[in-house]
Amino acid sequence: MFTMELRPPAQSDRRQGLSKTAEMVVSAIPGVGGPLGVALADVLVRKHNRRMEEWLTDLAVALHELKERVGDFEHLADNEAFMDAVSAGSRIVERSRREKRELLRNAVLNTALAGDPNEDQLHVFFDLVDQLPPVALRLLKFLADPQYREEIVGNEQEFLESELVLVADIAHRFSPGQPPGYDSGDAEVLLEKQCERLRDEGLLDIGALSQAGYNNDHRYFAHHVRLDAVTRFGRSFLAFIEDPRDQNA
Repeated sequence: MFTMELRPPAQSDRRQGLSKTAEMVVSAIPGVGGPLGVALADVLVRKHNRRMEEWLTDLAVALHELKERVGDFEHLADNEAFMDAVSAGSRIVERSRREKRELLRNAVLNTALAGDPNEDQLHVFFDLVDQLPPVALRLLKFLADPQYREEIVGNEQEFLESELVLVADIAHRFSPGQPPGYDSGDAEVLLEKQCERLRDEGLLDIGALSQAGYNNDHRYFAHHVRLDAVTRFGRSFLAFIEDPRDQNA
């Protein structure tokens, strides 16, 4: 039977350590103590445990759906790469929101399916999931995946057929429906920084990001990026964080 233990023992070293950490956090807040401090520490621990339980439950459900391809959990438990992936993913989950937790689940699933994955590459890929913000991961997928790009921009044929696009145009589509006072220039700068970061990590091949242009005889710098700029390494990374269950659809 395909089973997976989800709930650590109530008195495990990890849970005791978490409780102690929560108490230390609360004690560092001026003016918080007594019943209020105890209640806050309890909330922190429960929220953390709930996040971890959701992560493990989601992973167990996904593994069960892929059981014909990955085998039973007893078999997986002997796979050191898989167990390392679960451990790495669990550490990152502690400080990640749902979007990243889903990518971490996918990474563990793909590790289970890989058979004999490259250990060094696994460490690098998990580190990238941990370090890169969600907007950078969405941007990389946007540049690599025409179907996802179409979901973002809609039926804009001119944009979809472009080879070189303004980062500002991408930023506008990544940040729709912002509240009054929102500066679209901030989104552009944010995305430019992420382009540079993806380039530095070897995920994008964009050379010089800034290209000079002219507007009413005044020189300016318009930041462009090619839609085919994702490197082979970048595409391997994207495959690592894609849900393998989608391939069964």
